[in-house]
Amino acid sequence: MKKLLKKTRLYKMYNNTNKVYELLEENQKLRDELTVLNEKVGSIEEYAKESYKYSKENVFAHMFHDTIKDSEWLDIPLSLGSWAIGYNYAYILYRVLNETHPKSILETGLGQSTKITTEYVKHNKNVKHDIVEHNQDWINFFKNHTDMSNMQNIHMLDMIETEINGSKCNSYKNFKKEFKGKKYNLISIDGPLGGGNVYSRMDIIDLIPNCLEETFVILLDDCDREGELNMRAALEEKLAKNNIDFCSGVYDGECQMYICTSNDVSFLCHL
Repeated sequence: MKKLLKKTRLYKMYNNTNKVYELLEENQKLRDELTVLNEKVGSIEEYAKESYKYSKENVFAHMFHDTIKDSEWLDIPLSLGSWAIGYNYAYILYRVLNETHPKSILETGLGQSTKITTEYVKHNKNVKHDIVEHNQDWINFFKNHTDMSNMQNIHMLDMIETEINGSKCNSYKNFKKEFKGKKYNLISIDGPLGGGNVYSRMDIIDLIPNCLEETFVILLDDCDREGELNMRAALEEKLAKNNIDFCSGVYDGECQMYICTSNDVSFLCHL
């Protein structure tokens, strides 16, 4: 009887062990299926994010073309997107220029935004426009193909590598020295080259708040990247420390763009 009971127990243990292994195998299959499902969900989410970005870009493209259709000062061909500013940036830049009428403008990065601002300067009296660019060949090409105003000045400043909080950052050589003491209503930032760094396009921070007129607008392209996000945080911290009231916002597109304004033109953050 004891032997029979022992065999029965061993048999039950054997069956239970088999069941455990079966459950483990079933669990592994479920895990594998869940991994595949998560990968598919991740792909769908990534596709949805990309689709959203380009749908917003298309919306701003229509808004931009509708807005400038009867413009008194902007009627030139533009090549927007890719390495240049997107339609969200062009639309907001046009609205800033057309509705706040800045008299002093600083722009970093020579490109399509410069073409838009050039037309504004040419059609408005006593507007000063400083442009910063590190590539002399590109400056020469731009000047040869663009009818610029004598109120515009392109500053060729070499791009150098600096260090901020132990991280490398592209900067313009002698930027602070070049623009110390000058004040601007509009600062448009799309240079120097950014991406891949903890900090990007930080040159203007050292001049805040002394470089700002009472009414001011600051535009920053590519603010969905880490470097520009940290630049934005540093800018807002500097403004707050100097007790300067401001409003800010983000406009989605192929690339995000950021806007920061004095309170009297805060409507520009909610267009």
